[in-house]
Amino acid sequence: MANSKKNANSSFSPAVIITLVVSIAILAAVIVWSVVAKQANSLENKTAIEIGETKVNGLEYQFFYKNEISNFQNEYNSYLSIFGVDFNKDLNTQTYLDGSTTWAEYFNNAAQNALIENTLLYNEAMAKGYELSSDEKTSINNEIDSLGKAVSQLGYGVDFYLEAVFGKGITSDVYKEIISKNTISNKYLNDLLATYEYTSEDCENYYNENKKNIDTATVRSYIFTYTVPEDAAEGDESYKDEARNSANAMLEAVTDEASFEAYLNSNVLTDEQKETLTEDFSLSEGISFSALNEDIANWVFDSARVEGDKVVIEANNAFNVIYFKSCGLDRYNTVDIRHIFVAAEHDHEEGEDEEAVVAESLKAANAKANDIFNEWKSGAATAESFGDLAVTYSDDSSASVNGTLTNVYKNYFTIDAVNDWIFDSSRASGDCTVIDSEYGSHIIYFEKTAEPYWELNVKNTLASEAYSEYINGLKESATIIVNEEVVDLIVK
Repeated sequence: MANSKKNANSSFSPAVIITLVVSIAILAAVIVWSVVAKQANSLENKTAIEIGETKVNGLEYQFFYKNEISNFQNEYNSYLSIFGVDFNKDLNTQTYLDGSTTWAEYFNNAAQNALIENTLLYNEAMAKGYELSSDEKTSINNEIDSLGKAVSQLGYGVDFYLEAVFGKGITSDVYKEIISKNTISNKYLNDLLATYEYTSEDCENYYNENKKNIDTATVRSYIFTYTVPEDAAEGDESYKDEARNSANAMLEAVTDEASFEAYLNSNVLTDEQKETLTEDFSLSEGISFSALNEDIANWVFDSARVEGDKVVIEANNAFNVIYFKSCGLDRYNTVDIRHIFVAAEHDHEEGEDEEAVVAESLKAANAKANDIFNEWKSGAATAESFGDLAVTYSDDSSASVNGTLTNVYKNYFTIDAVNDWIFDSSRASGDCTVIDSEYGSHIIYFEKTAEPYWELNVKNTLASEAYSEYINGLKESATIIVNEEVVDLIVK
């Protein structure tokens, strides 16, 4: 989708912020996949964890555990097989990606961390007099009503659905109590985060002390790999000679970017590679220190480096030819836009020409987008009127906020044409256009240039550090006791 990447101003997300409502589009799948609670004993009167003076019963703990599972299913439902986890089987018998824990342990650790933070923040909020507003109470009731209507379309009652997803005993009343507490916790958390204010001077000072963590580099590179023979004699590294010699020959021939590309095309790449590799495949832009091998990173991010420097570095069973272009801070500004997305929807029947069906759906999306665009132009043609149309027509999640996308950074969109348009230096407030993509059509309204991207990242880092210090202080001050017997009933 067009907005598959997070917005820059929302990238900092403490563990306590959890998704509580499952996407309506995959309710049926979630119900089928759900690992229904195995224990027959009631968890309501069993203490699963003590957090300071608060005793959290097994039902609430179970909710957080099952919520971690359902959120994971929602987010990765299209490619669960990549993770090697099968939710129809016991998670305690399946090894997590780190190879040392199980998937049950992974979800349990995540749930426990979220539950502890949520409880600590809730207690702080209550001590400071926080409570639900009438609007928040109405919103929670509406959420449960909407959930009930959605599952009824699938032939289920809301309590059946809640127990299927969150385990035995999680009724609508229990669910309401938990999300009410979570709403208060998040309200307090948002107020807390709003107190973390940082100036441009704060950001500059942080940058000067942490350049390697913030700077990005642009290089051209190519690797000549080698394979270590199983029968290689100790001290004999002749198997590296071909790769080393090839890398050094290229290094000697390269004098600038053009010669880097020319050498590859004339002396290294096969005809098949030339056909399959993308243009500028050797160019890497915006790479961070942490993304590189240590030896390569230290060379690239050396303050003495200048454009045109070149080197061969052995790393990861290869000789890396690297041509340095630049390294430093990209000080470009983000932008605020409004966005209406018209999805190209297509389902082809067996025997139909899929390519023709897709083309027709893209044509239909473009026609609808242009109708919306013309409706906007013939009306007030303002940001506000655009926002109203976004609520009515957009297939993008930003429709709920009048199509508003703030602090959009380069490559936020996966569509080059959209990125090129919104970051065009000639762009002015009020500009609006329709751009087609393989997903459908995008109507973009340019509002204004916003904050520098690097400052947003630094502010998020500083806020994250401040929040971590705060929440860790609460954790250290609270005695936390886990009742493993009750947790085992939930997790095992």
